[in-house]
Amino acid sequence: MKKKMLVAVIAMLISLSVTTTALAATPIYENGFDGTLGGAQTLTRKGDNENGGNAGTMPEVDTSVKAQFQEGKNSQALYLDGTYGVLLDAEPAGSSYTIAFWINPAGFSNYGPLVQIGSDLLSQNASAKWLNITKTDWDGDMAPVMWSRNETTAAWPWFSVGPGYLMPSNEWTHIAVTVDDSTPGLEANTVLGKLYINGEYLSEGNVATEVFEGDAKIYLGINCWDINMKGLIDDFKVYNTVLNEEEIKEAMNTPASTSASSTTSSEGSAKSTSTEATPKTGAVSYALVYGLVALGAGAGAVVLRKKEDK
Repeated sequence: MKKKMLVAVIAMLISLSVTTTALAATPIYENGFDGTLGGAQTLTRKGDNENGGNAGTMPEVDTSVKAQFQEGKNSQALYLDGTYGVLLDAEPAGSSYTIAFWINPAGFSNYGPLVQIGSDLLSQNASAKWLNITKTDWDGDMAPVMWSRNETTAAWPWFSVGPGYLMPSNEWTHIAVTVDDSTPGLEANTVLGKLYINGEYLSEGNVATEVFEGDAKIYLGINCWDINMKGLIDDFKVYNTVLNEEEIKEAMNTPASTSASSTTSSEGSAKSTSTEATPKTGAVSYALVYGLVALGAGAGAVVLRKKEDK
């Protein structure tokens, strides 16, 4: 009887181990903007025209500009007033990735960047690769639109929720984008991207390859050409894996954490949220589960030994 109980306990603990593996994906970068940029930096751009656009100028770090913060989705959020953007201190996630964040835009402009990811943006090395999460009027006013480019492969695809879908302004919306390098897109030299709004899968389409590799960087609210974003961004997260819908809801409902760093940001804080890449389940979870398994096995051995002694 006791032997059967031991087997049942061990089976239960192994089942717990499998379940724990699927609990929550771990971001390789997250920033809650709770009154600090962490290691991120403010950016400005020279040469803008009277409408706020630009013929093509790389944004530069500008320590004279202090980041602004207002009430956010969770605690405080980064506020962009349209005069500056932010360069995150996130490392490239690789060929497959997920980015997730809360956003509350004051309005939209055509091609204006909510988030711009990429490298060699101005094609100085003829190798521009980027993804612009933006608004366009290609099929009625649409936002968010996933517009990407890989200059070396001539891929320049885009996709959105659908014609005329425009997310609200002056209201919080959660956006998550996954890019799966293991699944080819429908166009040459593209892979599958999926778009989730407020935790719900709404659309999928083609995304250029190699966008988030090499020396790719993440720019919030600013790029080389278009009108800067005005509005709020909160709980920005990056994953080096493709999250499923359940994991995206978990990311949406979990505020970004913060941790100390020696990197000083442009508003004088040393707070950062960058972390090393980790598996989907943290080491603590595995240690706990397998510790319980070992404990159960040890307890069972004691029970069996006592039975044999009798």
